[in-house]
Amino acid sequence: PNTVYSTLSGNLSTRLHEVKFTNNSKGAHTVTNSERKLFEDAHAFDNMTDKQIKILAAAIDVFAEKGYANTSTKEIAEKAGVAEGNIFNKFVNKRGLLHAIVTPVMQSFFPASMDTFVKTQLTKVYPSLNAFITALVQDRFAFLKQNSKVIKIFVSEMLYDQEVRAQLTTEFTGAYWHRINQQLDSLKANHLIVDWSNIEILKTMWSITGGAILGYLYFDQQLTKTSTDHAITALVKALSY
Repeated sequence: PNTVYSTLSGNLSTRLHEVKFTNNSKGAHTVTNSERKLFEDAHAFDNMTDKQIKILAAAIDVFAEKGYANTSTKEIAEKAGVAEGNIFNKFVNKRGLLHAIVTPVMQSFFPASMDTFVKTQLTKVYPSLNAFITALVQDRFAFLKQNSKVIKIFVSEMLYDQEVRAQLTTEFTGAYWHRINQQLDSLKANHLIVDWSNIEILKTMWSITGGAILGYLYFDQQLTKTSTDHAITALVKALSY
């Protein structure tokens, strides 16, 4: 069984790479390798045909570029190089297509990415506040740039849908909250960070980095080394003991 599964997974991975980056009348799909792997790892494509995978890839492109409300199924079909009826056959409507993108992100992508973040960044001992802030900001900004289209679609939906916001909260693992609290408590014990409640510290971190994140996603403001360094400097100044 494991051999069969490995063979099928390998064939699926190859097929996804070929399908999602095929040229059509509107140009090549620009979904990144990281975003493609997101859906592979979530097994979101397991029961999809090549044509349905093309539709989903095209929807990610168009939703990210124009927004869900401003996108029509006709535009998605044209981008995918398929008849519009193919969208309705699998996804029922535009909302169903959106859910096919958002659900794997919430159920698999965010929990897995947070688990990796916990293991690689939140288990270290940081000698200074600057070292801690630099590691967090650089890691999360890199993650954002690698998965910007899918994250943009998800953030837009999260702002619109209360149910999505509530579900996202439950998907953050207990290990994440435990480790982040541990790190902040350790920094406070060593007088390396301001002696506020952890939730106030996290709110401050978001208020400073959130503008850069939203600017990158929605206003074409690049996350350059300079802008990243400025965000780190602002956070260290705001949170210094």
